[in-house]
Amino acid sequence: MSKKELLLVVSRTLSLWLVVWALVETTYLPERLFSLFHHVGDHSVLYHEDYWTSYYLIITVFLVLRIIALFIAALAFWKCGPRVQTLFLAQSGAGETSEQITPNSPLERQ
Repeated sequence: MSKKELLLVVSRTLSLWLVVWALVETTYLPERLFSLFHHVGDHSVLYHEDYWTSYYLIITVFLVLRIIALFIAALAFWKCGPRVQTLFLAQSGAGETSEQITPNSPLERQ
């Protein structure tokens, strides 16, 4: 198996893991929406801003953003484009750092 094929398998596996994670996050959505709508309908007419309404609104918005970000990341890893390839197949540069050490550097004294 070549490096490119192995990269495709790893990338697709990571993509499936992100999709499952996004689906798990989606299961929290009904609870958040139920709590949000409960507190939106429960606030006072005299006092416009309510702590719990703002709290559940923030939680719900960030949950939706997290779900969207997970699906976008899963799509990027599924396609396994050039960015993903450079992420996983970047040159280590270990040989280059050993050549750059000068004779009087602190690394050589150790």
